[in-house]
Amino acid sequence: MATDRGSRTARGEAQAERVVEAAFGLIAERGFEGLRTRDVALRAGINVATLHYYFPTKEDLIRGVVSAATERFRTGHGGRDADAVRDPLAVLREDLRIRQRQVEESPELFTVLLELSTRAARDPAIRAMMQETTEQWRAHVAHYLQAGVEAGVFRPDLDVAAAAAHLVALSLGWHLQMLISPDATASERFNAEVERWLIGR
Repeated sequence: MATDRGSRTARGEAQAERVVEAAFGLIAERGFEGLRTRDVALRAGINVATLHYYFPTKEDLIRGVVSAATERFRTGHGGRDADAVRDPLAVLREDLRIRQRQVEESPELFTVLLELSTRAARDPAIRAMMQETTEQWRAHVAHYLQAGVEAGVFRPDLDVAAAAAHLVALSLGWHLQMLISPDATASERFNAEVERWLIGR
């Protein structure tokens, strides 16, 4: 992001957030190819000079979108380590419900994530930010999977690290598929199949 966030006024912070939201919406609607700073400024209700004050380059603006998208995606994952140890199966089910709800209520998030993933292949900075989010999610999943194995809830032969990576990849791919071909009952069947795989029956 262009300037030190700590040095901004509350009004400036809100204005920068509006710019990011405007860019987020345009990427969801048009992809990166349709992202124009003039259009972002118009949607945010500011002039282009003000936009460039917060985001001097288009890459700065895109990184702001990365930060916003990954923060939305992480919603629901924090501060539940104690719950994971007490009831790992309940945490698994809640994680799957969170993702299902996100794809139903905020499909644009997954559209933007797909655009970002494509961009990350060519932009090391964006790739690093997205890797950080993925690794945090994997660590969260691995934590409750390990707790579940130790409690006898999940299969004793489960390779926790591989299963966590597999579950993250499955969830991302599944939810992107639901954007292309929605199915009202498919998500519940997917969740049930994941549970059977982890439990071993």
